[in-house]
Amino acid sequence: MSGAILGYRPLDEPSEWPLVADGVRMVAAATCDSVPYPVAKVMLVLSGLATFAERVGLARDPLVWLAPETITRYLLTRPTLRGSTLQTYRCVLLRVREALLWLQSGQQSKLKMRASRQRPAPYTPPELARFLMWARGLPGGPTRGGSALALLALGAGCGLSRREVLATRGTHVTALPSDAVVVAVPGSDRLVVCRAMWEEVLAEHTRSAGDSYLFLPQRKAVAPKNGITNWVERVQRGSSGMPELKLARLRSTWIVELLRQRVPEDVVATAAGMGSTAGLAPYRAWVPKLTQEATTRMLRGWA
Repeated sequence: MSGAILGYRPLDEPSEWPLVADGVRMVAAATCDSVPYPVAKVMLVLSGLATFAERVGLARDPLVWLAPETITRYLLTRPTLRGSTLQTYRCVLLRVREALLWLQSGQQSKLKMRASRQRPAPYTPPELARFLMWARGLPGGPTRGGSALALLALGAGCGLSRREVLATRGTHVTALPSDAVVVAVPGSDRLVVCRAMWEEVLAEHTRSAGDSYLFLPQRKAVAPKNGITNWVERVQRGSSGMPELKLARLRSTWIVELLRQRVPEDVVATAAGMGSTAGLAPYRAWVPKLTQEATTRMLRGWA
């Protein structure tokens, strides 16, 4: 599935595609198990909508792309779509919107947990897409844009903690012949495989980092107190319409995405540096039940 999403390219390669590709891939990865359409169909329809939205100057925000009025405007620009094909396009987009809205506002558990067991809520796919597009647009080379991308990739892509992010250097990251990207987590014996959605971002940044730190490469202190929080506050100042970027929420996002995709809990706990799967209990509040289609597919196995 990840190959179909990450490897997708529109046939005509519109100039707008590189600007929206990250957002399209994140939305597809988050919703493809919740909609009754093949991944290739979702990518085809969603990429067309996103490039249209970029072309007409709409915000680079998946929720803006999937607003009913944007969908209608997009379909009106496609006169060659008729009958059942037009209906399929509309249905795909509306089902993706429905799944995305559930992720945006419906994942909070109704059960009350003790405060000591609560964990920061994961970011939604639209929020991650906005962060990624924001980070790519930051000026200042590795000090600003590069550090923002490193923070996102090490947090949402690898689930590292604050001390681990601050200690990670370019030499801790290895790109394998399979294109998988592996992080030897500093201060531990863990090897974490970066999530496919973030491996290209991490590999790109690592190539230019050498043996420097990936986050704030020019700093002198190994683990400055509040170093990440203070830096994010400065860089995000004046960025309207974006949630606050917090490493704890990026780590929650990483854990919850793995649980939603039914990665075995012992594998998740080990990769997260937890002593047992009991540490995952607070995160299960954001893991929905499988759809009937996904349940059938998993029980059947891949033909």
